[in-house]
Amino acid sequence: MEPLHFISAFRAREGKIDIKNAIWYAAAAAGLAATEQGQHMPELYRLATDGLPLEDRKIVQRRIKEAVLKGVILYGVPRSAQALGPLYEILTDEEIDTYGPRYVDSIVSKDKDTKRIERGRKYFDTLWTPISADQMRRQILKYNTDSHFCLELLYEHYVSEDGILSPIETQICYATLLTCYNAPTQALWHTRGIVRHGGTIGQARFAQDLGLALAEQFDCKTGDITMVDEIEF
Repeated sequence: MEPLHFISAFRAREGKIDIKNAIWYAAAAAGLAATEQGQHMPELYRLATDGLPLEDRKIVQRRIKEAVLKGVILYGVPRSAQALGPLYEILTDEEIDTYGPRYVDSIVSKDKDTKRIERGRKYFDTLWTPISADQMRRQILKYNTDSHFCLELLYEHYVSEDGILSPIETQICYATLLTCYNAPTQALWHTRGIVRHGGTIGQARFAQDLGLALAEQFDCKTGDITMVDEIEF
């Protein structure tokens, strides 16, 4: 039996006809990186792109790469490289998607800094609620002023960038990867963040179930996960 045999059930469960708007494979990619199972990335990519024309395969590839890139702030560069390396090995030169919203903004947007700062702050405020977000910023400044800079960098340049994955989709990817990454407290934050960014309880449950399925398949610890029905949204 193929290692990713269970993924098809999540594809069917999401029920998106247009693969370019589906999130199951991007969330699964983030989870594979988190669980150090990047060798299965080519299989995931083939599952998602089977029978698709070249331009649609590029969109799928773009969304997988973005999900793994955004995960860097949680599981680090080595796991990202271990996940993307096997994918890059199977891509022909013709198939490589080169679009990068951060790169494009750095060239064409005159007010990119202002937009990025505002977007990052809004994302953080939405995730935590404005009052709690301000409390967290003050606490970070109290104990380590450079950590405040790090927080701004992560949310402005990585998390809040929505040129490929929307805020809801980003939170789904984060909730999935953190669930199978033995980080139950952070998994709670971002599972709740799906709904706070406008997603549904069903999407939160989908992300959590996918993370738990990845953990079970690859024998990964999860810690004491707070199940969706127990979360105060």
